Amino acid sequence: MKDYTSYSVEDFIIDDDFVRWVKFGDLEEFWTEFMAEHPGKRDEIEEAIGFLKMFDDEGAVLTPDTVANLQQQITDRIDIPVSAATVHEIVRARTRRTYAFAYAAAVSLILLVTAAWWRFNPGVAAETHTAVSLQEPYPTGSLMEHVVPKGVRSRITLADGTQVWLNADSRMQYARDFMSGDTREVYLQGEAFFDVKPDPSRPFIVHIHDVEIRVLGTAFNVKGYAEDSRIEATLVHGKISIEGDVYEDVTLAANQRAILMKEEKGLVVENNVETDTYTAWRRGILVFDDQPLYEILPILERTFNVTIHTEDAYALDCRFTAKIRNKSLEEVLELFRTSDTIGYTIAGKDVYIKGSFCNDLP
Repeated sequence: MKDYTSYSVEDFIIDDDFVRWVKFGDLEEFWTEFMAEHPGKRDEIEEAIGFLKMFDDEGAVLTPDTVANLQQQITDRIDIPVSAATVHEIVRARTRRTYAFAYAAAVSLILLVTAAWWRFNPGVAAETHTAVSLQEPYPTGSLMEHVVPKGVRSRITLADGTQVWLNADSRMQYARDFMSGDTREVYLQGEAFFDVKPDPSRPFIVHIHDVEIRVLGTAFNVKGYAEDSRIEATLVHGKISIEGDVYEDVTLAANQRAILMKEEKGLVVENNVETDTYTAWRRGILVFDDQPLYEILPILERTFNVTIHTEDAYALDCRFTAKIRNKSLEEVLELFRTSDTIGYTIAGKDVYIKGSFCNDLP
């Protein structure tokens, strides 16, 4: 009997039963019960899932973007302080032996992930296993920036201990001297979940578009892609205040959600929301609650790194409720089919959909 309570992230990644669960949903009941009984292992399990999901597509290879993202997560795990003001100096100050160990750990973990995933993807041709070189991810200048491409999620630990999960096609910036001021400030484009380390003397501020979200110590989700018509903030626990020049200031309590309309400059607060609906993406789960297709398709595009084309304008108003985990793009498209008259073609990074997704629209 395996003792999963003693497993590390790396142990989960190379465990056959764990990989089958992430890939195919095997033993779903066992893993659901395990996480419920051992909440202290949830972070490690979610991190292992995040690594494995990077190779969820059958054609997934070690592209530069994927490796850069994976390397960033690995450097976070081996405690290279990527958010410090003197990253280069700190790295150079480490002994040659320590740096060599960190580099070897990064390479080894990449190999573990790819080996575990390809073991369950025998159809991937050997010639698609692209070799790449590792590059230092540290930018120059006064800002640190984490960029997460489409098809990938990332988890980051900031210098103050705050944990940030960045969703696909998102980026976050913050000053190299993040810890030196009276506030802790980050700039977000896209979607992120923040578990903020409490520090009453230094509020944590998230800037997104023309809005500021100010917290002391709490957990919340923020969504506001450039193409979105609104900004959404969902509070899991704690308290946050939302401020903006053109919006009414508002303070959220646990299980509240604020929706800020960009064009109308309006604000709506929802009470007693099911927060997991808006945060499950951290665990690789897509949750749609009576949402129109015009909101769902951009999420699928970011999740699977594709562009989806529809020929039926009415189809975008079709509404769906679904909870999706460990599904390929083809499986997800099949879930949204409502009749045999719907067809789709996948050509590289483009998906072409013909027919209507629902029959109750003109």
